[in-house]
Amino acid sequence: MEKLRWDLESIYSNDDLARDEIKNIEKLLEEVKSLKEEPKKNLVKLLQKDVEISRLLYKLAAYSHMKKDEDSNVSNFQKLDKEVSNLNSKISTVFAFLTPLLLSLDKQEIEELKNKEELKAYDVYLNKIFRYKAHTLSDKEELIMSSLSSTLRTSANLYYFLTNTDMKFPYLEKFDKQLTNINFVNTQMDENRELRKESFKKFYDTYNQYGNTIAQSYYSHIDGLGKISKLRKYNSIREMFLYRDDVSTQVYDALVESIHTNLPYLHKYYEIKKRALGLDEQHMYDVYMPMTSKFEKKYTFEEAKELVIESVKPMGEEYVNNYKKAFEENWIDVEPRPGKRNGAYSSGSYDTKPFILLNFDGTLSSVFTLAHEMGHSLHSYYDRSTNDFLHSGYTIFVAEVASTFNEALLLDLLMKKAESEEELLYLTDFYVNNYKSTVFRQTMFAEFERDVHHKIENGEVLTKDDFSNIYFELNKKYFGDSMVSDEEIAYEWMRIPHFYSNFYVYKYAIGFTASSILVRRVLEGVENARENYIKFLKDGDNHFPIEQLKIAGVDMSNPETVNKSLETFRELVDKLDKLIK
Repeated sequence: MEKLRWDLESIYSNDDLARDEIKNIEKLLEEVKSLKEEPKKNLVKLLQKDVEISRLLYKLAAYSHMKKDEDSNVSNFQKLDKEVSNLNSKISTVFAFLTPLLLSLDKQEIEELKNKEELKAYDVYLNKIFRYKAHTLSDKEELIMSSLSSTLRTSANLYYFLTNTDMKFPYLEKFDKQLTNINFVNTQMDENRELRKESFKKFYDTYNQYGNTIAQSYYSHIDGLGKISKLRKYNSIREMFLYRDDVSTQVYDALVESIHTNLPYLHKYYEIKKRALGLDEQHMYDVYMPMTSKFEKKYTFEEAKELVIESVKPMGEEYVNNYKKAFEENWIDVEPRPGKRNGAYSSGSYDTKPFILLNFDGTLSSVFTLAHEMGHSLHSYYDRSTNDFLHSGYTIFVAEVASTFNEALLLDLLMKKAESEEELLYLTDFYVNNYKSTVFRQTMFAEFERDVHHKIENGEVLTKDDFSNIYFELNKKYFGDSMVSDEEIAYEWMRIPHFYSNFYVYKYAIGFTASSILVRRVLEGVENARENYIKFLKDGDNHFPIEQLKIAGVDMSNPETVNKSLETFRELVDKLDKLIK
């Protein structure tokens, strides 16, 4: 059974060594405090200490949080993780001066610093700081902005506590079920249509009761960000947040327009689904229902392992051999057990294996979760094997490319292996739903976010009814005439916490559309497709996301790219049309 557990002892063989690392870092912090007395004179040494301490901290934090997640019943694991969290806060406080100091340098000082021989490897590190110089205020203004940071988070905090703590949902007496934020989606997948209808209406009616507060919270959130973006000399809030990944607003808008072009095929899917479910009227509470519930299959972990390894064979021998290391070198903690954290993730640091936490339960969904997390871990493996610490790491923007790429390879294999029409129908519907939820739904959210921000930044005051009407009309546009747009769906925007993450959701859609093109290129045997994909995995932190995707072989700055990526979606919808008699 040990082969089903991850090898965290390869990081620290025991917790005492981890605590020795804490003491080591604290000694280094004392050295930093001495160097801070003459910060400009000691700037090179301070930068070196920052990197040295960061690298040790990342390794330590990876160990402590994975030990805690391994078994929450062990108080020592909880204590160690808290100690590391406190250390992280201390490090942040000690180094709080560094970025402002760097941004206070004039042009000549910046060039002199970047040209120092001992900082040649710091090019990416420094460039990512200095590119914000044009958007940095005076020392006095930055101090004021810093003092207001907690105030500016008030709207998001209010929303979180309102929707997660104070909001109470009704008990569904007829079905002996307490409705909650957590179980809502499960009720929408229940075969009992009356339960789906009642939970849908009562769930959104509850949100609507708090609608004025949620609307004011979101309006204030956007209004505050608008003031910050102007002070920092951005043209809009959207530009301010896209700047982090060096993405233009044109790329964002091209995504939305390309999705609009493909909405007829999404509408066709809902027409097929209506036919498959045998409905006279298809309502929003039917959206989560699968087209077939006949197909069920269980897998052992050994079977899942063999499937995911076979699925990546189109990537070539090198990739497959690196993939197998996950199973040979104990990267994965496989099975659920008391005290273990739920869900799944890929984690680790530059100096560890790219570990994976699973809760494998034998379902097809958990096989896909394995493929998904393996995509992340292979990305990390190639990155860390290729780059030094300062050039390693990758953004959330491209992280989901690697994970969904591996999912798509598995889906392609399973569809080729399908042993019945029911299995093929299930898998095809599953694949289409990936597009629907990750590309179309996230783009609808991205369009809503763009439009309400634009209105507020241009002086409009939006109320609950305004937000809800905008969302309702978008929902009608995306779902088409075969779906009844129940009035309660107008309040769905109220339950999407991602809107407080600010122009984040579009990354899901961009990442999925990019990976769908890359998978297709590999499976069709396009020259250098797999080699370029591996170059992309190896790029680490050397380029911004759009440039990295170009290395892989897809240009997301080209408006036609998203449309091309949806070729697979259109083919799948046509296949469903033939399968549903």
